[in-house]
Amino acid sequence: GSDSVILLKVKDSRTPAPSLPFFQAELWIKELTSVYDSRARERWRQIEEQKALALQLQSQRLQEQERSVQDLVDLHLRVPLEKEIPVAVGPEGPDRARPGQGDDDFPEITEEMEKEIKSLFRGGNQDEVLSEAFRLTITRKDIQTLNNLNWLNDEIINFYMNLLMERSKDKDLPAVHAFNTFFFTKLKTAGYQAVKRWTKKVDIFSVDLLLVPIHLGVHWCLAVVDFRKKTITYYDSMGGINSEACRILLQYLKQESLDKKRKEFDTNGWALLSKKSQEIPQQMNGSDCGMFACRYAECISKDKPINFTQQHMPYFRKRMAWEILHRKLL
Repeated sequence: GSDSVILLKVKDSRTPAPSLPFFQAELWIKELTSVYDSRARERWRQIEEQKALALQLQSQRLQEQERSVQDLVDLHLRVPLEKEIPVAVGPEGPDRARPGQGDDDFPEITEEMEKEIKSLFRGGNQDEVLSEAFRLTITRKDIQTLNNLNWLNDEIINFYMNLLMERSKDKDLPAVHAFNTFFFTKLKTAGYQAVKRWTKKVDIFSVDLLLVPIHLGVHWCLAVVDFRKKTITYYDSMGGINSEACRILLQYLKQESLDKKRKEFDTNGWALLSKKSQEIPQQMNGSDCGMFACRYAECISKDKPINFTQQHMPYFRKRMAWEILHRKLL
């Protein structure tokens, strides 16, 4: 008879089973999720460490203050805090409050204003529009970032910076331009070309001050360009030094001058500075960095000493909510 050939289909051990890629994908997703979870946990751990450090520093400062004020007279600052806080009168620094400034710098929040503010912070439709101006819209969700110890969001800070610009039109005050909260991050990560159109309707060299909010992931700071003093100064309520931010802004001024003015920016005599923790008020919690950045900007934009403390933050949170609602500064 004829020879018969029987073909047997043998499974190649090198060929993975059809279900294996799905299994591998599932493992990869789990691994990726684990990585992100661990990063999130690490970030929260760092935040909690910052809070603990701030509380420790607060305790140390209070102990030092108690030792140093034995021979000083206790007074009550007449400022509209939630509670009157006894404050010891001590040596005045260059940026500290001076006698006679209190009433002008801390206008009273009346009972009527208090009622309005409480209604803003009460629950309700989170998407309800409470204020509109400067092509910005503030919802109840935004305004509630000013309540208690919430972190301020971009919308609140941008709206407030616009209020400062609006006030600077007063002929007795320095002319101010404030960049929005996304400007510096864009400039740093994508370069000048990414932001050069942001000033097509603004001549930044015609003002006295540039205010630049800076967001460091979970922390707000402020940089200020003063064309009168030829300085770029960095303000951090946690005492940070950021020479890089100042250099980036100086380079921006050079590029902006070439692009808009068609001439070199003269950097002769310019100083890049970072305020030390002893020179400006410092936050004592992990929540008020946005408030401190806004308060630095408010004082600087009217050429006034920076004269507030952590104790004033409950008052300033209420005040800012009222100012944003009414689209005007007190």
